[in-house]
Amino acid sequence: MSITAKYLNQLKPQLSDRDLAIMAEVGRFKLMTGGQIERLFFAHLPEKSRSRNRQAVMRRLVTHHVMERVGERRMGGSARGSASYLYTLGIAGQHLAENHSKRPRREYSWYEPTIGHFLAIAELYVTLMEAHWAGRLALLSFETEPHSWRNFAGRTLKPDAFVRLGIRSADGRAYRGQAFIEVDRGTQRGTKIATKLPQYLAYRRHEEAHQPGRLFPRVVFLAPHDDRVAYLERLVDEHPQHRAIFTVGLLDDPVTALLKP
Repeated sequence: MSITAKYLNQLKPQLSDRDLAIMAEVGRFKLMTGGQIERLFFAHLPEKSRSRNRQAVMRRLVTHHVMERVGERRMGGSARGSASYLYTLGIAGQHLAENHSKRPRREYSWYEPTIGHFLAIAELYVTLMEAHWAGRLALLSFETEPHSWRNFAGRTLKPDAFVRLGIRSADGRAYRGQAFIEVDRGTQRGTKIATKLPQYLAYRRHEEAHQPGRLFPRVVFLAPHDDRVAYLERLVDEHPQHRAIFTVGLLDDPVTALLKP
């Protein structure tokens, strides 16, 4: 379908601030589930009406080609039904996003290996936002790829995410923290994961040489289960002199990992 300038000009006034915010977040993560969208944008509504309101909004955005359903992620329990739909930007959403942000928006191309990764990063963000609203931490910023990447000495470090946090310590002191996050879903071979650690150490040496005295961000690896956590811990322990910058935790509980002293 081709989208004309006339169509976009007629559509813009019909979109609410929430519509634009949904469009921005789906564009940022490339792919999100209906359930993730509901938790981000409809959590303030009474529980019985959240799903109904989200469904109505997403149907309207799909009709206007702001959003597009790209598949269905089968789930059970409370996440079943329309919350399992996967959404990406539709053709109108791509054009509108380009007009609202300097960040490039590209049409999502279905590629099975990337689906779980995109959804895991989106889930991490939603979980941290829920922790923010609950007062467990302050999520000051959340950068996704490629904006989380760092170029140095002709090389590129490619974290999955970079976060800035406001944290309150056990003794009541407030401070700011920064962390690179690697989402490990247990699908990468050990050799690939192992090469990540020297990359971070090389970037740390570069930063210390060029910005002495600046606190280096923590590097948090999030794994899907305890066995994988133990495996990553063993890899980290191979660099004992740098152990303080590396943290390993569970993907289902990123807040605990990020709040580790």
